[in-house]
Amino acid sequence: MSFVDDLLVILSDYHGGYRLMRRRIRGYTGPARGASRHGATVVSDGYLDVALARLKRRGFVARETRGIWRITQAGKEHLERKLRYRRTIDQQKIGIKPVKNLIIAFDIPERHRKKRDWLRIELRNLGFELLQKSVWFGPPPLPMDFIKSLANLQLLPYMKFFEAKESHIVGVR
Repeated sequence: MSFVDDLLVILSDYHGGYRLMRRRIRGYTGPARGASRHGATVVSDGYLDVALARLKRRGFVARETRGIWRITQAGKEHLERKLRYRRTIDQQKIGIKPVKNLIIAFDIPERHRKKRDWLRIELRNLGFELLQKSVWFGPPPLPMDFIKSLANLQLLPYMKFFEAKESHIVGVR
C-alpha cells in the first residue's frame, strides 16, 4: 500500500489522532524516549503535512480541534476499495481464483480511442480477461468509482454488461 493508504489505515484504526499518527510514522512504538526505529518508515513533517492536505482536499480526512485528524466516510469507502483490490491481487498471487461471471462488451467509436485504451487498462487492473478486442470477462462487482468514471467519460452508452458462468464460455481458463 502507499503512504497515503497507510495514513488512512492509521486514522481508521487508531483513535489517538494526529499526534499518535506522527509518532507511529516516525517509528515510535513505546513510552521510552529513543525507542527503536528499525523497520519503521521515517517521514518528514512536511511530507506528512502535504499528504494530509491532499487527503483533506479529496474529502478523505477532516481536521478537528487541536491537531486531531479523523477519517471521513468517503475515506473509509476509498480505503475499503483499495483493500478489496489488494485482497484480490493477493488471492491471485497464491492461486485463489476469483469468481468470474461478468461480461463487458463495448463498441467505442474511433474518435474516443484514448478513452477506449484507458478502459482496457482499467479492466485488466480489475482482473478481467480479454475474450475479444472489445469483450472482457471478469469478477463482479465493479467498483463504484470505476462506474462513475465511465459515466464522467460518457462511455456507458457504448457498453453492455452481461452475467454468465465461466463454465459456459469456451476457451476461458
